Amino acid sequence: MTLGRLDWYRRRLLAMEPAEAVVHGRRAVMHRLDDQAWRWAPALWKRAWQPASLDELTPSALSIGPLRRDRVEEARSVLAAEREEIVGEAERRLEGRVQVLGYPELTLSPSRGDTADPISGRAWPDRQGRLIDYRRDGPGDPKLVWELNRCQELPLLVLAWRLTGRERFAEEAARRMTRWVIQNPPGRGGAWANAFEPGLRALSLSLAFDGLCASPALDTDDARMILRGLWQHGRWIVRDHSTGSSANNHLLGELVGLLAIAVLAPELPESESWRALAIGRIAREADFQVLPDGGGAEQAFEYMLFVADLLLVASALVETAQLPTEPALTAAVERTGAALGLLIAEDEPEPAYGDADDGRALVLDGRSARHARRVAAGIAACVGHGDARRLAETPDPTAAILFGGQGLRRFAATQPAASPGSGVLRDSGLVVLRDGSSRALFDVGPLGYLSLAAHGHADALQVVVSHGANELISDPGTGSYFGDPPLRDRLRGTRAHATVTVDDIDQSERGGPFLWTRHGDARLLHWDARLDLAIGEHDGYAELAPPVFHRRAVRRIGAGAFLVVDWLCCEGERSYRQSWPLHPTLVPERTQAGVIARKLDEDSLLVKLVATEPADVDLRPDGRWSRRLETSEPAWRIEHVVAAPGQVYLVALVVADPGEPDDVLLTLERDGSTCVVGFRVNEREGQHAFTLESTPPRVA
Repeated sequence: MTLGRLDWYRRRLLAMEPAEAVVHGRRAVMHRLDDQAWRWAPALWKRAWQPASLDELTPSALSIGPLRRDRVEEARSVLAAEREEIVGEAERRLEGRVQVLGYPELTLSPSRGDTADPISGRAWPDRQGRLIDYRRDGPGDPKLVWELNRCQELPLLVLAWRLTGRERFAEEAARRMTRWVIQNPPGRGGAWANAFEPGLRALSLSLAFDGLCASPALDTDDARMILRGLWQHGRWIVRDHSTGSSANNHLLGELVGLLAIAVLAPELPESESWRALAIGRIAREADFQVLPDGGGAEQAFEYMLFVADLLLVASALVETAQLPTEPALTAAVERTGAALGLLIAEDEPEPAYGDADDGRALVLDGRSARHARRVAAGIAACVGHGDARRLAETPDPTAAILFGGQGLRRFAATQPAASPGSGVLRDSGLVVLRDGSSRALFDVGPLGYLSLAAHGHADALQVVVSHGANELISDPGTGSYFGDPPLRDRLRGTRAHATVTVDDIDQSERGGPFLWTRHGDARLLHWDARLDLAIGEHDGYAELAPPVFHRRAVRRIGAGAFLVVDWLCCEGERSYRQSWPLHPTLVPERTQAGVIARKLDEDSLLVKLVATEPADVDLRPDGRWSRRLETSEPAWRIEHVVAAPGQVYLVALVVADPGEPDDVLLTLERDGSTCVVGFRVNEREGQHAFTLESTPPRVA
């Protein structure tokens, strides 16, 4: 074991509570015993994972889940609008063509082993999955192999069969299921490296298996084989589920997969106990992972959507099993709808803070990604939420399949809510400042969820700005998980975000790709709805010697205009770098009016910068921007740089669609510990006195 690997284990153990460390220790022993049994005592291993009793099961001939015939018929009017996309994607999957993450389209051989890396062609080790060091010793990007082994094309193939009546879709779905179970014994290889991947795979296998109950493509022997595979997935999840500091969206995905097995394979002897376990834990996790204000606990927008989709699938499975509605589950879905309603107006781009990995609970359409408006369609069909209904406009295939005719009627009967203005998600730490078609999002929340904060970025007090559907001041995205580790570190670091970096040090200290060992958390100090004014601070530099204190005030001062005031204080001299990362469609240029960023020939953005100390303004073309994992593109960054001791104010006026840039003014005067900012923009002028060092901070 290398020193680097030992150091990672040390940091990881420090992030655990003692009880969690004991659980992981016991499981490590169990994994090694399992591996030894496979190698040296195959009869013992077989009794544990392939009990003879499963060979006597009588598979059901009745489809009861979302892909049953009558449910698809109920949804046919919605599916008709996207029938060509759905069937076209199913055809591509039949041909072995698949586009995964940001990689080029792959063409996979039907005989290819599912554990082989499709790019290098090398197989993953034939070891107990939990013993594989996929971060260092794998033959390629583990995320790529995991995505392929989620088997998410299977429900899509079954849906295409239902829509077209073409038996080859059903036959191929059945063949792929049985092949996967045969080629991937439980616990062996990279597809079993955790419980999350088996959880999502179980969801796809269960829905497809149930949907094929009435098809001649699935004979009794194959059905029994798949039932055994589902039992193996359920047993694996129950005994090896995520726990402690790892119990984030992974645990929820595992539980929803277990629920799918329990509901859609009731022939299994443990189905009733698994169903009760899964529903109880899902309700508990819904309270933990969906904050009281509806935001996601992981501080990552795409994972907020992913959690919402998992809860929608769970809601549909509860309905399928004809169980009483689970109040905690319904409430979490409703809270998410309200949060999405504040964060996104009609044509605004989706937020992009925190990690994003293109993950989906289910694939029931022909699209490569799952976006907020489609998740909102599911929420409106599930609970009839007005904010979600406004965002969705029309139901999508997933909503129609999951909730059927009743859901479609609920969707149609729901009155869309009014367009949102400004507001705050206090638990999530997100302030929304909105004026007409311009929006600023101000991050005043914690780094992430639990001790790992695995999917958070060091972006405390970040401000991003959009105008209409166009991103202007942009979050850089995620870039990579495993394929490009330097890009992973760079895009989740502080300097890549629209906040202030001190001495080029990140606000939080990383301990690994999904581990932060020191958390720089932000908090909201003041919110004035009348003035559209928010003030926040963070503690990311409080442990420096001497410490640095950073507070930021953001105020909307007119249509498309936002004033951003940073106060930084340190007894010694420090270098402060206020960054403004631009969307890659924008190119900045210095002018007498300030820095103008243009999209083609249009003046899309004006940034005026002033400071209480001599400062430099740099235009840097070395930024990166990413909206799909494992791909990125170059982007410009505006930087406002000051080196000084004591108190420093850095002030920015950000104007979307500036009109006449020469008419925009920004002035700054220092009066002791107070910073007096004057402005004129869009025929509106005024001044504010910021005293951000006081407790509470004052703005006059």
